[in-house]
Amino acid sequence: MTDTSATETETHPSAEAERVVREFTELYHDLRDQTLGRTRWFGISIVKTPMDLVALQEIVAETRPELIVETGVFAGGSALFLASLLGPLGIDGKVIAVDVDLSAVPPHIAKNPRIELWEGGSTDPEIVARLTREAEGRRVMVDLDADHRAEHVSEELRLLAPLVTPGCYLVVEDTWLGGRPVRPDEAPGPAGALEEWLARGQPFEVDRWRERLLLTGNPGGYLRRVDEAGGTPGGPPRLDDFVVPSGRVSSDGSGAPARSTGDDDQSRRYAHEAEFDRLRAVNRELKDELRERERELRDRERTIDELRAGGGSSGRALGAARQTVRSGARRVLEKRRGRARDDDAQR
Repeated sequence: MTDTSATETETHPSAEAERVVREFTELYHDLRDQTLGRTRWFGISIVKTPMDLVALQEIVAETRPELIVETGVFAGGSALFLASLLGPLGIDGKVIAVDVDLSAVPPHIAKNPRIELWEGGSTDPEIVARLTREAEGRRVMVDLDADHRAEHVSEELRLLAPLVTPGCYLVVEDTWLGGRPVRPDEAPGPAGALEEWLARGQPFEVDRWRERLLLTGNPGGYLRRVDEAGGTPGGPPRLDDFVVPSGRVSSDGSGAPARSTGDDDQSRRYAHEAEFDRLRAVNRELKDELRERERELRDRERTIDELRAGGGSSGRALGAARQTVRSGARRVLEKRRGRARDDDAQR
């Protein structure tokens, strides 16, 4: 009997792929000042990975939605990206982008004929009612990228997922939060809300094929509404099985779940990193406070020097007062520095 284990591992390096992709994903996120924070679409900030932009483009091209509902707008880069796909694809459609604060959106995006900006909460009854009316008779796609707290995402799923047309997509953004694999301190986050929602039985299937480019901020977050008419996703033929960040997936949808479980050592490392992040933040605050106290001390010394220049007994009294102020300030500074050293030692 032929031993195929070496060939299988070589062909489907799931464990190694997961390790490499997880580490790169963490690096990509941690360097967000040069990655996510510096990504632009036609000059407008768009906080998404390039791989997710490709996935969204494929989804729009293959499913041809006439209405794309986006929650969470920020500077409007995502709305502009999605709207810019419609014309070249010959889709007579528009993007409705909803956010509680639209102040960061440039005026030219608000004037785009394919974009409507609605100010308000994505779960507000009035907003939901208006979206429901807009969705009537249209092919609808929904992209959730607003408040990432689990309770808010749960409410968005309850209210807005029913708008999605069979065969079209619901995208839950930033499911990588909560230690999946980044920022474990934000658990349960979008991924936790999504898992609970799916567990109650929904007419949606997780489409892991959209993660085949390996780097994604939305693991398990691409969901296609089941088409009872028997329609299948478009695009080029899919592989029978393929590797995604959480392991090998077969074409029948079987394989590792969306959540990257990791081992005990990895879980402990995430917890330690979260604690280190907290201590670093405390340390930064203490250093900022120390600098402010030092500025105050210099200002007081200058004032006393100016008054002391008058000389005489009043000058001697002021000199004594100056020494008292300096001694008290130094005690405060030493106390603050001691706290900073203790926090550094804990790191």
